[in-house]
Amino acid sequence: MRRPMPTKEFDLIAIGGGTAGLVAASGGAYLGARVALVEKHRLGGDCLWTGCVPSKALLAAARSAEEARKGERLGLPLLTVTPHFGEVITRVRAARALVAKHDEPDRIRARGIDVCFGSARFTGPGTVDVEGVGTLHSKRIVLATGAQPAIPPIPGLGEAGYLTHETAFEQDTLPASIVILGAGPIGLEFAQAYRRLGAEVTVIERLGEALPLDDPEAAGVVRRMLEMEGVRFAFGTTASAVETEEGSVRVLAADGREFGAESIFVATGRRPNIGELELARGDVDVTRDRVRVDARLRTTAGGVWAAGDVTGGPQFTHAADAMAKTVVRNALLPLSSKSDLSNVPRVTYTDPEIAHVGLSHTEAAARDAQVYRYEFGDLDRAIADGATAGFTKISADRRGRILGATVVGRSAGELLVPVVLARRHGLRLADISSTIFPYPTMAEGLKRTADAYQRGRLTGTAGKVLRGVVRWLK
Repeated sequence: MRRPMPTKEFDLIAIGGGTAGLVAASGGAYLGARVALVEKHRLGGDCLWTGCVPSKALLAAARSAEEARKGERLGLPLLTVTPHFGEVITRVRAARALVAKHDEPDRIRARGIDVCFGSARFTGPGTVDVEGVGTLHSKRIVLATGAQPAIPPIPGLGEAGYLTHETAFEQDTLPASIVILGAGPIGLEFAQAYRRLGAEVTVIERLGEALPLDDPEAAGVVRRMLEMEGVRFAFGTTASAVETEEGSVRVLAADGREFGAESIFVATGRRPNIGELELARGDVDVTRDRVRVDARLRTTAGGVWAAGDVTGGPQFTHAADAMAKTVVRNALLPLSSKSDLSNVPRVTYTDPEIAHVGLSHTEAAARDAQVYRYEFGDLDRAIADGATAGFTKISADRRGRILGATVVGRSAGELLVPVVLARRHGLRLADISSTIFPYPTMAEGLKRTADAYQRGRLTGTAGKVLRGVVRWLK
């Protein structure tokens, strides 16, 4: 009779080998804790294998193809460049493999972390069984199991087969035509990439606009760019059924329209991975299919925290990183801290990109904020680069404190960083305006936006006083 394996004791157990789990495990080990990192499949998580890294490599290849075509719209001879999709996906996988070296198991073990591969489930408070490994116990457990695509219950969808961001990078051929369900960030990034690489693309969105969670004006800039490139949109409807034909599928919309294509891509949201954890055995409550946490990221179970997508919060790698660091402080150090995600930026990596931080401009307006903006069409570097689509828009109160900011344009995610830093540290638009920016750069758009705030200050009493002083000095 085989003896049961002894329970292994740890100071901290992180369940999930994505960003949140890796950061929590590494932080714990750095502080001297004995740490176990449990992962079902492979380290790196969604961002490395099916999200951020491969999707940006795909977008980069698609952008290279589009750059060669832009001459036609400028009245120049057309350069026909349609890269072979097999070469594109090989490059995408190569980029992913290079980044994966950062998260190789031996590299993580070198930090003093016990890496365990297998499905994890609670068997009691503080106790976790890992398939093929045995029972682990700790007074401190971090849930960081991420999320997965949420598949809508559309009749015929399963029989027809479909792609998601989890399966798209395993395809060796590009569909000749594709219908994408959902016009959020994932849907539009793939729509633009597939279109630029040669596919016919139709996007179905139940709401009346693309990127419904973003600033409507900025979303409109992106939508018009995609339409100009040939992406077709069907707004205000949903897929009610899918029919399979030989070599193709047909999506039946709720408003009676029909859309035929070779393939379907589902981008209708994501849901936390909690199904196999048996959370009830660990006294961990779930609300709306997500792990319930408080401001300090504690679950309802003593000694159990959660970080990243599994909480149902902002589903960004950088948010997961920040949450995991908060968990480490709260789990292992005497002074606890709250999770503050008010300055977490978000970026949609279409071309042009949309980047945002803080309150929406509608929310800021309710606080009597003023909106200051600058069009890239007036910016020297944007004109020189042929990247004039977009603008910078910043909402600020009367004292110039930044409440929210949106940048839509070339490299908007990079351009937003100074605003995120300024907002985080209480800097105001006057501080940005008085900063010397290099010329010519796209970042000058931020300075010009802040300059608009400074000019506005000169229309009041302060401006009258200054003009009076100038007249007196004459």
